[in-house]
Amino acid sequence: MYLPLKNTFDRILKITDEDWEIFESILETKKLKKKEYLLRQGQICRGIFFLYKGCLRTFYINKNGKEISTSFYFESDFLREIESMANNKPSQKNIQALEESTVFYIDKAKLTDLYETSNFYQKLGRMILEKLTISEQKYASLLTAHSPKERYLYVLENHPRLIERIPLQYLASYLGISRESLSRIRKRI
Repeated sequence: MYLPLKNTFDRILKITDEDWEIFESILETKKLKKKEYLLRQGQICRGIFFLYKGCLRTFYINKNGKEISTSFYFESDFLREIESMANNKPSQKNIQALEESTVFYIDKAKLTDLYETSNFYQKLGRMILEKLTISEQKYASLLTAHSPKERYLYVLENHPRLIERIPLQYLASYLGISRESLSRIRKRI
């Protein structure tokens, strides 16, 4: 069952069978129903997740009570709420399943033990974190440096799964525009 995660590790940094057996022994599996929360605002994130099947989103609720989507995750993506996990503080965001989903989970304490005992896992963890940080920086640049139409065209060209699988209201919020504006942009293209 954990083979997709092993394959993802291998694409990032080749993993030995011995290192994989250690990691596999501490993994847990969690199944989520559509609309179920993996993490709620105010809870502390206690580990990292790997999405085996399904689709999830990260969002927060602004001071006007509006949901603002900030990330979407699909099969073979890593999920975490790093600020909450690293600082042991309540999360400012929610992580919710948009489809029936299955995630693999590793507890922070077990992950920390791996980092302390294995240079391989330190390097792998750093490489994964770098990829996630780059992705977040691209999203921030998209919002600040491009018009709404350019944002939509970028997503259409570079992340077609968002167009195919994400409900329109969540996609609009992710792009920083209203649902109506997104509908108009889509009609013009």
